[in-house]
Amino acid sequence: MSTLLAVIRPGGRTQRCDARCYDAHEAECTCVCGGLNHGAGFHDALENTRRLHREWLAAAHDKDPEILGVEIDLNAQGYALF
Repeated sequence: MSTLLAVIRPGGRTQRCDARCYDAHEAECTCVCGGLNHGAGFHDALENTRRLHREWLAAAHDKDPEILGVEIDLNAQGYALF
């Protein structure tokens, strides 16, 4: 299961967007993507995460400024090499 984005909070709490979200068939989503990747499939979720991870992290920080760390899948970072 590939985690596209994870926000680590105090006390070991982690909010993440992973296959439980992008492969979901249930209606409810509580992950860091805010529901945008919910049921979207891996490739669409990867593209969404590339485009929107900064906004999602800012929203997560606004809700809880005590974020201890962030993990972003290397494929989702989308850095240009040249």
